[in-house]
Amino acid sequence: MPRPPVVALFGLWCLLPMVPIHAQDTIPVRVLRANPNGSFVVEIRGRDTMLAITDEMKRRALALNEQLAGLRRELALKDTLLATYREAQAWSDSTITRAKEYIVELDSLYRGYRDLAEGYRRLRGEPWLTFDGGLGATGPDHKPAILMGLGIRRLRVWGFLQEANAGGFVGVHLRLF
Repeated sequence: MPRPPVVALFGLWCLLPMVPIHAQDTIPVRVLRANPNGSFVVEIRGRDTMLAITDEMKRRALALNEQLAGLRRELALKDTLLATYREAQAWSDSTITRAKEYIVELDSLYRGYRDLAEGYRRLRGEPWLTFDGGLGATGPDHKPAILMGLGIRRLRVWGFLQEANAGGFVGVHLRLF
C-alpha cells in the first residue's frame, strides 16, 4: 500500500494538533487499510490505531467545525427570538381577551344609555302638566256637580264640588295598550 504524504491524526471527539508523518520518521507507522473517502487507518508503534487524513480533509473538517459553531450560534439566537415571539403572542392574546371583555362591557353600557334615552323621549312626548274638567249630577236632587283635576306627568289630583257636597280624589294615569 502507498504511504500518505502528510496526514493528520484524529482522536475520538476533538481535532488533535496536526502531526505530519513521513516515511523516513523514526516512529513506526503501518497503514492497516485505505478508506474510500481518502483517509487511512494506521497503526502507530504497533499498539495505537488512529485515523489519518489528508490536509484537504483537515481543512474541510475545520471549515465544517467553524460552520457548525456558526449554526449553533444562529440556532441559539433563533431560540431566543422564538421565546420572545411566544411571550409577545401571549401578551397580545391577553390584550385581545381584555379588549373583547371591554367591548362587551361598553356594549352593555351603550344599550343601557340607549334605553335610558328612549325613556326620556317617551316622557318628553307626554305632557307634564294637564287639566281635567267635567260636569255631572249626583243623588236624587240632580243638582249640577263640577269635577276638576290637575295632572303632573302621570299623577292626577281631582276635586269634586257640588252645592252640598265636596270631595277630592288622587290617582295615577296609566296606559293599558
